[in-house]
Amino acid sequence: MSCDVVIVGTGAGGGILAHELAKSGLRVVSLEQGGMLAPDYFRTEVPPGATKDFGIGPDTTWPSDPHDSLFVHPLFADGTVGSTSRPAGGFRHFQVLAVDGLQNLWNGVSVRFSPKDFRGFPFSYGTLAPHYSAVERMISVCGTVENLAELPDGDFLPPKPLRPADRLVVSAVEALGEPHSHAIPNRKAINTRAGTAASCISTGMCTSGCPVGAVYKFSARLLPEIVNLPNYELRTHAKVVRLLRQPGARQLSGVEYIDTRNGERKVLDARIVVLAAGALETPRILFNSADEADPRGLANRHGQVGLKLQDNPKVVLSTSLWKLWGKRRDYDIGYGDLLILLSQGRLPDGTSFPFIGHAIHGLADVPHYLAGLKPFPPFVKERLAQMMFHSYVTLGLFCAGEPTPSNRVLPGRTADRYGVPQVEVDFSIPDSAHAKMDAMALWARRVLRRASATSIYSTRDNSGTGIHYAGTTASARDPNEGVVDAQLKAHDIDNLYICDGGVIPVLPDKHLTLTIMALAHRLSRAIVRQAAEQDALSA
Repeated sequence: MSCDVVIVGTGAGGGILAHELAKSGLRVVSLEQGGMLAPDYFRTEVPPGATKDFGIGPDTTWPSDPHDSLFVHPLFADGTVGSTSRPAGGFRHFQVLAVDGLQNLWNGVSVRFSPKDFRGFPFSYGTLAPHYSAVERMISVCGTVENLAELPDGDFLPPKPLRPADRLVVSAVEALGEPHSHAIPNRKAINTRAGTAASCISTGMCTSGCPVGAVYKFSARLLPEIVNLPNYELRTHAKVVRLLRQPGARQLSGVEYIDTRNGERKVLDARIVVLAAGALETPRILFNSADEADPRGLANRHGQVGLKLQDNPKVVLSTSLWKLWGKRRDYDIGYGDLLILLSQGRLPDGTSFPFIGHAIHGLADVPHYLAGLKPFPPFVKERLAQMMFHSYVTLGLFCAGEPTPSNRVLPGRTADRYGVPQVEVDFSIPDSAHAKMDAMALWARRVLRRASATSIYSTRDNSGTGIHYAGTTASARDPNEGVVDAQLKAHDIDNLYICDGGVIPVLPDKHLTLTIMALAHRLSRAIVRQAAEQDALSA
């Protein structure tokens, strides 16, 4: 079988592309190396957390690390099937090998990059603005209009109402008296329309998966509109091994993939190939597509594939707010992180930098209380846990990544369980990132103390746990500076496009998911035009 477009990946970029291209009438095949999750996979007790016993069970350990739970989930691929072998102490690469990819565990944060954030891009904010708007309507982003230059407004549904913990944080930020510091309702791809088929049911947090499909993902929102079209096909359990072409040709003929259920190798012919597999998986495919004409991998004639891997440095601080001790919940718990926080940090040399983050308040299955509870006897721990159950707040703050060439993805020396070569990661944290994390932590402590913090538990990281991977197939006008051009077409190959975090050349402090989706929406228009031009030439 042949198709007009094959799209590798069904996450943020791949899902939007599949929908738009299939709707246009092109013959489209999506390849996803995992399967489709069962419809009830994420259904849990609502709200989560055993409120009867305050989450305290016979196996509860004291203290538990309050910041590890986001990175422990059975959907995250291990080193035998993912792009990397995930060596101990190395860069922590997280993948979900299933339809929807990482959006299965996405918390829905959907923010636009600002005009300043597009410095270093081969196009401007104005180029992407209409596509931001189209995607916001498509995925139902909630939020409020704030008229902040550093965080452009969009087309929003009303957000969930703020809770007592949120109001304490808002008051604390306002009390700083800093014109550059803001605490506003979060912008998330969540259906907040009450009474609809997939409206938010307020489980308290989204990063363990939404049980009703209120948080956008391709399979819940857009796939149903195209799944029965005669010109669309979704092939699951299809792990792409390499791209195919005649040696030295500037046109691909298709892709080769493995059916992971039986190990059979298959070929799919396509007029156009789009890699939307992620900032580490896409380089893996390009490296593994090396041939005699391009021994370093396809689209890598200028040696740019894999360079400048970025992730957002982050700090996470948690505490119990004593002003909420003993309070019962008489409010909608909502979707966990109802606030966006924006401010600027100051470095030792006097320069400032922007950062963004969230205030999180939810009901965890096991309440992660303060490390200071360790010395208390069990009966005191339980009483304190009950009293503090609705007082726990976490601030997570992110600053911009740095496009350092030495932080890179490389062809690996290991193979996955299917015998496909993996990639390795060289990544070190620059001194400037440490300084920025220091400044963000200082600001967060000031806010939490004004909000009535007790003991503050703090962690920091820049080794992959931001899960905002970018830069490895950067867009650039000059092929000596990036892998794809302003239209996301590979400089060296005329029918290869890339649309995932790798094309973002400079990662700002903002979450990148909405930008990937807006890029996909824009790219879909370019591909439709290219296909029409090819048809006209062959007519």
